[in-house]
Amino acid sequence: MNTKAVAAFAALLAIAGHGAAQAGQITFNESTCQPTSATGCSVKVGSVSYTANLSGWSAAPNGNFGSASIGYYGGGGLGITSKGETLASPQHAADNSGSTEAFLINFGTLSLALNQVSIGWSGGDADISILRYTGANAPLLGNSTVANLDAAAGWEWVGDYASLKPSSPLNFNTGNDAKTASWWLVSAYNSGYSGKSPGPGLSNGDDYFKLSGIGGMVVDKVPPRNDVPEPGSFALFGIAMLGFAVVRAKTKAK
Repeated sequence: MNTKAVAAFAALLAIAGHGAAQAGQITFNESTCQPTSATGCSVKVGSVSYTANLSGWSAAPNGNFGSASIGYYGGGGLGITSKGETLASPQHAADNSGSTEAFLINFGTLSLALNQVSIGWSGGDADISILRYTGANAPLLGNSTVANLDAAAGWEWVGDYASLKPSSPLNFNTGNDAKTASWWLVSAYNSGYSGKSPGPGLSNGDDYFKLSGIGGMVVDKVPPRNDVPEPGSFALFGIAMLGFAVVRAKTKAK
C-alpha cells in the first residue's frame, strides 16, 4: 500500500474540432500514473499531453479549509488523510467523519464539464458534494469554510449525490446547459455547501470513499464570428459604388 502524496493524475481527453467534444474516460492507475511520482502524470492524445493537478483539503466543523495529504491505495484509489488523522482504514479514505475532506482538481487552461466520478472503494456509504470554481485567479480555498464556500467569489455549488458504488460511476452535469470550469471540488458530502437539508439518501458524517477516476467533456471555445468587413473590403465596396454612379451619370447624359 502506497500512501505517498499524489500531485496529479492522468486526464485522458479526446478533443475534436470546434465547439464541444465528448471527453474520453479520465482515469489513473498503475499503468497510466505511478503513485510514487511527485509530479503525477499525463496522457498523450495525438501529439498533445493533458494533465490534471490534484490536491487534498480538509475542513473541521466551522473551521477554514486546510491542506491534507493524499494517499494512493492499490485497487481502491485515492484517499485523504487530515492532520492528526490515522492512516488506518477507513480514516485514510476521503470522508466526512469529523472533518470534511475534498479533492481540488485543476485542469489548467482547459474548460471542462465534469460529468463522471468513479470510486474504487466505499466504507458503507459514499455521498459526495461537487462544486466548481470559475474565478479569474486560482482559488484561495484556505480562506473559506464549508458553509460559506458557495458564497465566495467564483465558487458555485453544483450538486449533492447519494450512495456512490464502486461498480457504478456517477453520471451527472450533462446536456446543453452543462456547467464548465477549470477548477472542480469533489468532496465527501456536507449539507453546509448548499445550505439545504439532506435529501433522500444523503447523510452527514458517515461517508467514506476512494476516488478512482473522473470523466468529462472538454469545451473547445469557438472564437466569435467577425461580421464586420475588413478595411480592404470597405475600400473595394466604395470603388464599386463609385463605378456604379459614373455609369448612371453617363446613361442620363445620353
